[in-house]
Amino acid sequence: MKKTMMGMLAVASTLALAACSNNQSAVATSKAGNVTQEEFYKALKATSGEQTLQRLVLQKVLENNATDKKALEEEAKKEVANQVTQYGGEDALKAVLARNGFTSVDGYRDTVYLNKLITAAVKKANKFSDEEIQKYYDSWEPKATAQHILIGVAQNASDDEKAEAKKKAEDIIKQLKDGADFDTLAKENSTDKSTAENGGKVGPFKRTDMVKEFADAAYGLKVGSITEEPVLTQYGYHVIKLVDKPEKGSLNDVRSTLEDELLAEKLKDTATIHSVVSSLVKEADVKITDDTLKNALKDFSDNTPTVTEQSQTTQGK
Repeated sequence: MKKTMMGMLAVASTLALAACSNNQSAVATSKAGNVTQEEFYKALKATSGEQTLQRLVLQKVLENNATDKKALEEEAKKEVANQVTQYGGEDALKAVLARNGFTSVDGYRDTVYLNKLITAAVKKANKFSDEEIQKYYDSWEPKATAQHILIGVAQNASDDEKAEAKKKAEDIIKQLKDGADFDTLAKENSTDKSTAENGGKVGPFKRTDMVKEFADAAYGLKVGSITEEPVLTQYGYHVIKLVDKPEKGSLNDVRSTLEDELLAEKLKDTATIHSVVSSLVKEADVKITDDTLKNALKDFSDNTPTVTEQSQTTQGK
């Protein structure tokens, strides 16, 4: 989560307030003198005015293009509320957000909402043809779900250390064949701590989401079976069990999934996002009347897609 396009989210409402309030109202008082709203507004405009104006204009333009902005707002609120619960409270989420440049949950929620507006705009601008969908379907595979136990090997490990790790993985495979519980062995042995407590579960994932050796091994298994030999990747030796891999349905059955995945690919392309948003800004005939902020939308008047990095955020996070 970066701040490239959004600027200082926290000041947006303050700028709007200052612009339409009595300039001489003090936002701070002291024996040394007051800080007026006019002074505060000028300082904010000088430090982050263009970034903030850019964000506010983009939101207006994208909302005007959206079919149902209220639904997107509610989605953003719900998504952030779920993250608050997931992290154990708003203060815990704030700590995570602070490491990614956000100063408040409200500011983060604004970003999530703007991302959803951008996604909706790209989706609206990209109607996939029957030919595109057929071509994608021909090479498409359903997502797989697996469990794995990783016996990690350091990049600079000696031959003896590699051999020891492989032997341990082979022993785990033998235990599994003798009836041992995969979840238990994953918790006890896997060095992939992000999945170990969940029995080593990974996915659902596309083949291209994983390193090639892992993906090829997982996709080559039958549901319920495990790898006969440890699978070596850059991370170490894996013992893999295929949990689920749905049968490939007909094109009509999976068409919506295909369209979602094609859209996801479009959203990875900053040039595509830049082109869509730039077109909408041009159609909206935006005119900036304050000369000191005239460059707020300059990123949309050339071919440099530098303003779209923020559209990649949550998904990830």
